[in-house]
Amino acid sequence: MAKIISIFNNKGGVGKTTIAWNLADALARKGKKVLMIDFDPQCNLSIAILGSEEFKQSLPTITQPYGTTIRAYLQKFLQGIGNLEIYTYKGKHTHTNVDLIAGDFWLNVYGESLSVGSDLLTGTGITKYAVIKDMVEYTMAKKKNIYDFAIIDLPPSFGALVRAALYSSDYFLVPCTSDTYSSYCISLIGEMIPTFIDDWKSGYERFSKSNPNINKYQDIGDPKFAGWVYNGFDTQKNHIVKADYIHYQEIVKSITQELINNDNISKSTILPPDFKAGEIEDMNVLIQNSIWQSIPVASLKDYRPMKTLQDKGSWAPRQITLIDKLNTRFTELADNVISSCI
Repeated sequence: MAKIISIFNNKGGVGKTTIAWNLADALARKGKKVLMIDFDPQCNLSIAILGSEEFKQSLPTITQPYGTTIRAYLQKFLQGIGNLEIYTYKGKHTHTNVDLIAGDFWLNVYGESLSVGSDLLTGTGITKYAVIKDMVEYTMAKKKNIYDFAIIDLPPSFGALVRAALYSSDYFLVPCTSDTYSSYCISLIGEMIPTFIDDWKSGYERFSKSNPNINKYQDIGDPKFAGWVYNGFDTQKNHIVKADYIHYQEIVKSITQELINNDNISKSTILPPDFKAGEIEDMNVLIQNSIWQSIPVASLKDYRPMKTLQDKGSWAPRQITLIDKLNTRFTELADNVISSCI
């Protein structure tokens, strides 16, 4: 069974989508098979990997009323009409070992259908909250493909979609940026995840009493913290600038107090120093080029940069150096994920 990992922070703008995509590509370059799941109604991951035109073609049409996105599976599942469908995509330039289940704005509808009170706590709607686990298993059976990892990109919230993803996840990674609010958000994560877990346990207890012969969900609902990723910091002469280092120390302190020392949150048994799975420097204009051309950062120097959406130029030497450095950073992140998420 694939290890399911949520890239999660309720704070927006921390680089969840960029990290999810480039981590998947780095894992694939190390020989791992990866399924990416765009569980964010904004669909930024799908647009980045596929390009806007191909993504538009995946949306519902008259002849394909469910589209070929995640909606094709979820809507039929939600309505209980059977004949589930799953579609996966290869990115234009993402490693061929990576498959994508594209997102859809319709995910908002699925999120609204989830009720903590009537679905989760009563146990009657457990399967709706465990849908990603079932979808990953269905995808592997249907495609006859065994994935090592399934990586979920999530919206910045503590809403129903995030709950559902975390319940199906074996692990979660927390991207953080160099600002004071990141430390505050970590404290919120430390507060909310135990609540989520308690709700799952209550609901599953009722579910198991009513369905004693179904035990496929007994080992989920309690994701392990697999580390944090320091994203978007500045460097001078290969060292983190002082202001960003101060924020780094604050984040480590908050991670330690709110997550590591929190007995109500499970942790991976193997965590790197400072519990930091990776660090990604400020990508500057590279991130625009990466998204415009649907190219993971590690492969950017194999293609000409776009100065605008029409004009292409050449990479400056310092940009080549940064691309190589980012390649190394994402490879290190992949190595830590392989070690921690076992």
